[in-house]
Amino acid sequence: MGKVLLSLHVLAEIVFIGPVTVAVSVFPRYARATSGRSAEVVALLHRISRVYAVLGLSVPVLGIALAAHLGVLGDAWVVASLVLTIAAALVLAVVILPAQ
Repeated sequence: MGKVLLSLHVLAEIVFIGPVTVAVSVFPRYARATSGRSAEVVALLHRISRVYAVLGLSVPVLGIALAAHLGVLGDAWVVASLVLTIAAALVLAVVILPAQ
């Protein structure tokens, strides 16, 4: 079961976090453009970002499930990873999203 959870965790990281990173990184360039085509691209990038952000929530969930299965949920590296993930989510929710 541990190998399955690890495989799913890594696969979810690659499939769900990668595309949202690319979509978010090119979003400002198209958002600043004034052509009509840019509006369509911005709408598509927004939809990609929103869908993959929700799907990306599976990464920490699978990580927590894996750590619990392995019995390392209280280890320092797991706690540090959870703290950093929560800090990143707070920065995104409090600083970045309201600024957009």
